[in-house]
Amino acid sequence: MDCIQQAKDTPCLTATEALEEALCFGWIDGQVQSIDDSSYRKYFKQRKAGSNWSEKNKKLVANLELRGLITGYGRAKIEAAKKNGKWETVKTGIVTEEHIQAFEAMLMPFETAYNNFINMPESVRKSYTSSYIFGAKTGNGKQKRLATIIERLNLNLNPMESMKKKLENEVS
Repeated sequence: MDCIQQAKDTPCLTATEALEEALCFGWIDGQVQSIDDSSYRKYFKQRKAGSNWSEKNKKLVANLELRGLITGYGRAKIEAAKKNGKWETVKTGIVTEEHIQAFEAMLMPFETAYNNFINMPESVRKSYTSSYIFGAKTGNGKQKRLATIIERLNLNLNPMESMKKKLENEVS
């Protein structure tokens, strides 16, 4: 969805209004990307069965339900999340500076990945660190997660960037 607001009185959905609309149908939103000073792009897609529900989205859904706006599709996604435990999933822990430093030390043998990581904004470093620490539960899962993160860092990708798009841009 693109929202272009050329003047303050030009009608346009806010990011929250667009999210509420998506939640009514069981969809989920991605990050907002600025296009220019007066427009932005926000990506929406159908929610996967195994995706967690944020506290923010659960509160919005409760309000939308009270207003009678949740569709059958949206309700089905909510019920599925309640059945599979994803509705009650607790937010992962807080990433500390010590976590980031420990993760950084793990990346040191991988020079390109390490250099790209240390030059990324703190928020991106926290995101990668959180993904490794809290995203994988088993030793094997952590090894796979680390390999994926190193591959992405070698391409200088932030966690939300598509590897396919990055590789296509480098070829063209």
